[in-house]
Amino acid sequence: MSLRTRTLIFSTFFGSCIAIGLLLGSLTTDNWVRANPKRGNSTNSEGEVHFGLFYGSKVLDSGFGKRITPVEVYTFIQTEPESMNFWLWLFTAIGAGLGLLSCAISAIAAVFKSASSSKGPVNMLVLIASNISSAVTQIVAFICWLVQFIQYLQHNVLAVADHKHHWYSSGLASLGYSFYMVILSTLVVLINISILLYARHCDRRDRQRLEAPSEKKNECAIMLY
Repeated sequence: MSLRTRTLIFSTFFGSCIAIGLLLGSLTTDNWVRANPKRGNSTNSEGEVHFGLFYGSKVLDSGFGKRITPVEVYTFIQTEPESMNFWLWLFTAIGAGLGLLSCAISAIAAVFKSASSSKGPVNMLVLIASNISSAVTQIVAFICWLVQFIQYLQHNVLAVADHKHHWYSSGLASLGYSFYMVILSTLVVLINISILLYARHCDRRDRQRLEAPSEKKNECAIMLY
């Protein structure tokens, strides 16, 4: 394996680390969706809701001071089944988690592969497969959350008790930066896959160049014989 090929493979380690950072950021922040609810026709009321995958917060001010309420997303799904779909949420969480695991495997595999010989313990196909697995699971995650947003969250992020006090959030929600971190992470992984495929092509081409002279020598030896 040439130095150029090893360098290309090792460069994917940094891509995997960037993807890991983005996924960790998306999983630990509470900005997968955000909304600014309003209360009836009141001009003094203001609200702000942030949902992460696991936790969030709700701040409602009816003009008498802010009322801050922490939100556990799983509990919210159980108590407000019309506001979020459990399976879409679950597949989003699993997809992001598996994407993070695959990125970690890819990062470790890139180090071992770039440091070992072509017949080392880490095969190029394993390295490519782990990156493809990461990309696929992340795509599943952001598609599921996008469907969740379109079907449910853009229409409502509030509890029934809030509606009784004339709060509404229909048309006032948007996707947050935590969601876009998953998209950026997926793009980084796709770049990694492109680099690995190019590195594999370069490795094959280099092997063919090395094998060609030896084949010609064998032919010449046979002719002389």
